[in-house]
Amino acid sequence: MEKEMIAKAMNTITHGVYVLGVHTEEKDDLMTAAWLCQVSSSPAVLAVAVSAGHLTAELIPKAGRFTVSVLGSGQRKEALACGRVSGRKADKTKLVETVYTEDGIPMVAGAAARMECRVLDANGATNHLLFLAEVERASYDSDEVLIYHKKDFF
Repeated sequence: MEKEMIAKAMNTITHGVYVLGVHTEEKDDLMTAAWLCQVSSSPAVLAVAVSAGHLTAELIPKAGRFTVSVLGSGQRKEALACGRVSGRKADKTKLVETVYTEDGIPMVAGAAARMECRVLDANGATNHLLFLAEVERASYDSDEVLIYHKKDFF
């Protein structure tokens, strides 16, 4: 019963919906993420947790850089496309409209905001990798962001 209460309580924590993008010589990948937060404003630093079993968790350390697309309120379809299919089984850059940074890192077109990040540190946290990354470039289009509610995605 306690585990159920903990799960219910944890699901009340608010999250945005983000798509992480990564580029390596062998593969580009996009992955939906909700466990992302700002940890510093000067310099601008984010923390994001990625399941250790995801392809993105393998690619980010190789690349040393990744993007964050902050999805807009009308981009649930993009969130599902990048979150329900493994990057090992499909090229998710073909499932959603994608734009690229000057360095070739994919981002979701039409996102409310986009950030280019450089990895500062990575640590294991239970069954996830926790990446700390400095935001080096960003663009912004809208305050209307997609909010994560578990019931809307499972």
